[in-house]
Amino acid sequence: MTETRDQKGPPEVLIDPIDISKLDPGFRKEIQSMPNAEDLSACFACSTCTAACPIANIWDIKPHQLIRMILLGMRERVISSKEIWLCLTCFECQERCPQKVRVTDIFFDCKNLAAEEGRIPDTIIALGRELIEKGQLYIVTADWEREDLNLEPEVPGLSTEYVKKKLSETRTGRLVKGGD
Repeated sequence: MTETRDQKGPPEVLIDPIDISKLDPGFRKEIQSMPNAEDLSACFACSTCTAACPIANIWDIKPHQLIRMILLGMRERVISSKEIWLCLTCFECQERCPQKVRVTDIFFDCKNLAAEEGRIPDTIIALGRELIEKGQLYIVTADWEREDLNLEPEVPGLSTEYVKKKLSETRTGRLVKGGD
């Protein structure tokens, strides 16, 4: 005969309960009104996007959970999540979604909303600053490495002035300088 335990108190849950008073019913519509998010409601949380994501294992909130949170109206949790900024934009999730939900594009929309509210991680600001100051994110090699390889100090033909000028005139330039 199987023994049963008397359970006292609420049942154990694997996730935190959702505080309904903190839900934003307009968030779903706000995202759906953006280009490429019309099919958001087609998501049935199959988690194919999460299975396809090469970095989902390091995310606290998985891609399919973020989409579900958008559908539920959990604006604050989504917009303040680090995961929207960690997305590699490899489009693996989007390519594999059986419902054709444009997951990566929706994460871009969430990043834009977060940026409008000034919620940009310092690391992203630093990358923007580097891009505007140097015209490229990654320097091919350090000066001493180029010298050791008997290469010219500068990469021949590489001009980043145009890129730096144009970027400083964009929204990225304003954000990096502390503007809107």
